[in-house]
Amino acid sequence: MSVQKRKNYYHNNGSNQKKHKHFYLEPGMIGFLCTCNFHEKDCVRDAYKLLNEFADEIYGPDITKDCDKDSTKVSTIEPDDSIDETEKNDEDDISTALNKEINELKAEYAKPVTARRFQVVDTGVKNVVFIRSTLKNPLELVTKIITKLHKTKEQHSRFLLRLLPIEAVCKANMNDIKSKANVVLEKYFAQEPKTFGIVFNRHSNNNIHREEVIEDLADIINKKNPGNKTDLRNPELAVIVEVIRGVCLLSIAPNYYKYRKYNLLEICNMKEPTNDLKVRAWIILSCFILFS
Repeated sequence: MSVQKRKNYYHNNGSNQKKHKHFYLEPGMIGFLCTCNFHEKDCVRDAYKLLNEFADEIYGPDITKDCDKDSTKVSTIEPDDSIDETEKNDEDDISTALNKEINELKAEYAKPVTARRFQVVDTGVKNVVFIRSTLKNPLELVTKIITKLHKTKEQHSRFLLRLLPIEAVCKANMNDIKSKANVVLEKYFAQEPKTFGIVFNRHSNNNIHREEVIEDLADIINKKNPGNKTDLRNPELAVIVEVIRGVCLLSIAPNYYKYRKYNLLEICNMKEPTNDLKVRAWIILSCFILFS
């Protein structure tokens, strides 16, 4: 009898565990498309940290007053008189940094999900992560990140590979894609003539065809301004079309190939031309002239 009660107790206890609500990629969202190699949780952590860091620089901290008040109630390490001044300062710095990170996390998760600046949603495809955002212009934030990484070569992520700004998500059918693309492309191609390229990627979808998408979007761009020209090697603007299962994501990426297709790790590993290369080229040229 006691054994049976224990079985029932543990069974009931397991059924009452808190269930995490999942959010799925849907039409109408905007945000950021991230790719990784198998470490999706680590990729999400990298993305949150990177996006929040640069978003705070541009827009200021995203912390509500109520959450900020609650977050101040975090215990701190009491100083020990037996420790010298240097060790005290080190511990204070660590404690301050730790408390700050805890406060930010508490403030973020205390908000309603719809009010969070960044929220991961499920794409249904491995190694492809989507971060939904309340920001109106994802490209502004990604441009800030990309240009700084390109300039400093400081690596800010380990598992997050590509980071694309997604300006529109619609259903994966040609009518919806053309309708949504017409609105997005108006902002970038209706004024001054631009060179462009169209990049198409498909995940778990065999209904949308690359050639049809490229032809239809190129036709829309040319109608916006007859001066727009195709450049497949180094376009000013790349139009990225990502079809993921039943939805289509549209992205505009300036200097797409210059910035290594927005691969953050490759951007940081880029090597700038040095004077050594010029010297080697001059030596080779001199030898060629000498023995010709």
